[in-house]
Amino acid sequence: MKNFAIAAAVMASLFLAGPQATMAQVDRSSATERACKAKYDDIFANLNSSSPTKRRVSDDEIGWALRYEQVKNAGKPCSEADAKAPTTAQTQTAAAASKPPMVVEAGGESAALKGQAAYNAGDFAMARSRYDAGCFTEGNGAACTNLGAMATKGEGGGADLPLARRAYQKGCASKVAEACENYGSMLKAGRGGAQDHAGAIAPLTTACKAGFATSCYELGTSYYFGRVGSGPDYGKARQYLSSACPGYAADGCYALAILQRDGGGGPVDAAGAAKSFKLSCEAGKSDGCLEYGVAQYSGSGIAQDLAGARSSFAQACNTGNAGACMNAGIMARDGQGGAADPASAKRFFALGCKLGIQDGCTLAQQVGA
Repeated sequence: MKNFAIAAAVMASLFLAGPQATMAQVDRSSATERACKAKYDDIFANLNSSSPTKRRVSDDEIGWALRYEQVKNAGKPCSEADAKAPTTAQTQTAAAASKPPMVVEAGGESAALKGQAAYNAGDFAMARSRYDAGCFTEGNGAACTNLGAMATKGEGGGADLPLARRAYQKGCASKVAEACENYGSMLKAGRGGAQDHAGAIAPLTTACKAGFATSCYELGTSYYFGRVGSGPDYGKARQYLSSACPGYAADGCYALAILQRDGGGGPVDAAGAAKSFKLSCEAGKSDGCLEYGVAQYSGSGIAQDLAGARSSFAQACNTGNAGACMNAGIMARDGQGGAADPASAKRFFALGCKLGIQDGCTLAQQVGA
């Protein structure tokens, strides 16, 4: 079977049961609705463009566009397209940034303790001021980590990424792994200061060894793409991505699976790749579901399971993966892994067409349903 792989997207299921019998009339001429329509048009214009200057459309944007189609067809306001946020690297990072403050160890009437008391009382401005003193005057690693989080989010004052970076750096020097995780990430991404891939290795390694799977993933991708050293080092990439999976399952397991499947940085491991793709799929990675479906279809590393492959392709299609739509359509059309289902085949091919695969347009017209 041809595998039409494109960028993955992680979002809610595409198809609705149908509109309700009664629904409120939505004013599509309002500023909000017109802005949503313009956003939707821009996403698909860039997704389907062959221009070399087109911008890259993110997985989250594809997911939003598909949800927008749902709510519009159901007669609902476009704001509901944002109702279910995708679980991606960005949202996981945002969730990490919203963690409650670290507990500052007892130590008398310290600024760090006063900062914690103020934070617990909801006085964020005072908390930020006290954490600042606790970090840079007292050298309290937990206070530094909390100050970094507040400065990143703009709690108790304006967002200040350079301050956050300095606070995390000092917290990491005090052996606080969470501070190392954030400091290394900021160095790698160039947030709050100059980008420094080489400088990010040490703090990320400290955090990875402490069990922070996201830092293991950051290390793995740094070595995979050759951000440090003289070029890609697939052996180290595979080592660190193995530590990222399953803790950072969606992206970490998917990246590991690619190396296991292709023999990057070690022997080919078809069984390991199938397992890693499965974990990635279960964590919401659309391309993970596509690749797991390929493994099920071909029996690569696992027993062949056509019914499972058909289900995996459908799952990936319903989250905006055009290649999976084509595979699901072929299986539904030909009765592979279950009964032939022309209506479903037509739907899958049509969505593949919508997502930019011209063959989907042709096949959708050919299905007699």
